[in-house]
Amino acid sequence: MSDDEAVTISGRAVKPTPSITETTFSEALSMISFTSRRRPLLVAASIVSVFALTAGCGLGGSDPETAQSGGIPRPQVDCEVPAGNIDDKPLPTSELSGEIRFATSGLKKDFGGFFNPLIEKFEQQHPGVKINWEDTPSADDVDARMVNDAQTCVMADVINVASSTVMALTKANLLMDLDVKAPGTGKDFLPGVWDNLGFGAQGHHTVYPWYWGPLITTYNKDLFAKAGLDPEQPPATWDELVADSKQIATAAKGEYQALWGNAQWTFVDSWVGLGVAMMNADNTKFTFAEDAKAQQWLTDMADLYKAGAIPSDSVTGQPDPSQAYSAGTLAFGSPNASFLRTVKENAPDLYPRTGVGPHLSSPGGSVLFNGQYVGVSTTTKNAPLAMAFAQYVTNAENQLAWAKDPKVVIFPSSTTALADPFFQAPKTDDPFDEARSVAAEAAKQGKVVVGLFYVTGKIDKVINENIQKAVTGSKDPKQALADAQTEANTLLERLG
Repeated sequence: MSDDEAVTISGRAVKPTPSITETTFSEALSMISFTSRRRPLLVAASIVSVFALTAGCGLGGSDPETAQSGGIPRPQVDCEVPAGNIDDKPLPTSELSGEIRFATSGLKKDFGGFFNPLIEKFEQQHPGVKINWEDTPSADDVDARMVNDAQTCVMADVINVASSTVMALTKANLLMDLDVKAPGTGKDFLPGVWDNLGFGAQGHHTVYPWYWGPLITTYNKDLFAKAGLDPEQPPATWDELVADSKQIATAAKGEYQALWGNAQWTFVDSWVGLGVAMMNADNTKFTFAEDAKAQQWLTDMADLYKAGAIPSDSVTGQPDPSQAYSAGTLAFGSPNASFLRTVKENAPDLYPRTGVGPHLSSPGGSVLFNGQYVGVSTTTKNAPLAMAFAQYVTNAENQLAWAKDPKVVIFPSSTTALADPFFQAPKTDDPFDEARSVAAEAAKQGKVVVGLFYVTGKIDKVINENIQKAVTGSKDPKQALADAQTEANTLLERLG
């Protein structure tokens, strides 16, 4: 495949990025910048952040001289790549032996009680195999280290990888081609997720989707009532939320506010929900600044700030509104199900007065899958065992089992798991039970949007800085979006 030859990703013709060299890889790593991104919350009282990798959007592609007969490009690494990892034959997984490393981030402390027995069960099913679980506490450089480990051939055989790193590893050909090496194994994943994950050579898949947390609406029923709103009727659309927020601001007279101002964790979800076209058709440039829906969203945010519906210190503060909501000074809470456990712990009197509704919808909008993934290293020395274990961790049975763990608030990417009665509408008035049902229904509509994989690191930073300037009134919303888009596309060009 030549550099000018297009491949198909999600039904679109996409030109591959230039082949990677050690020099360009080092240059890309030098541009790494980290920024906190929202991910599904795992423990009730804490916010777990993914530190994203700016270099993720431009690390290489295939070298036509090293592509194999099956179309799998050989990664340009210093170590030997087993021929069976990149030929055109599926991996034999019926007889497994040996050992592999399984790497996760920030899971062992709270979920060792789930994963250790899960691993032991797999080892019992396959006598003689050994799974060595390695877990790195969440840290600013976890994604950068993973990419560096992959390039230097010391990355674990099976890895839990965030969306910010999927693109980096895939474009550098450092994740196994699942469509060639394990054909047909993606059938049970949500169609809107699996069908849009073809980032590899020939538009092939390189990761299995794992867990995530679709957004919902949470709100303070008492503040709704004080503002003259129906406490049993949360807004269903963005326009309704804007109208409700303005009514809250008028009634509150500064005593409380409606909406949190820092949208770093949620602006991509909001744009996708509104149907904003974040990138052009072949995903080579950002186009959100020209989209009228993005312009209206940011104009509305600026109007709400001016009207007093947004706390003035929240726009450039932390992205988490939990403290303000628990203090009873914010009408709308964090838009995820696990947030309710935080409310129950920190503000037990407020918990039963917290309402739950579906996340905002809009014609042409989508439910963004902003989750975690599992991949297999292209350089693994035990590919059959690594592939079999990756499939085991992400199968419907084990996804459902983890979702039922009382310590976790996550949702499966498996259609079979999501159909389980565990996620059906509750027969109680408990807000958390209701949130689980509402989020699970939204999860069935989950969709991967390529733009999310590029909004990381420095790109995420420049977009958010411009959003904040527009919200606080120091920059015109349309100009802010235009400036953000220009800077983001400049970074995109520099990275690949």
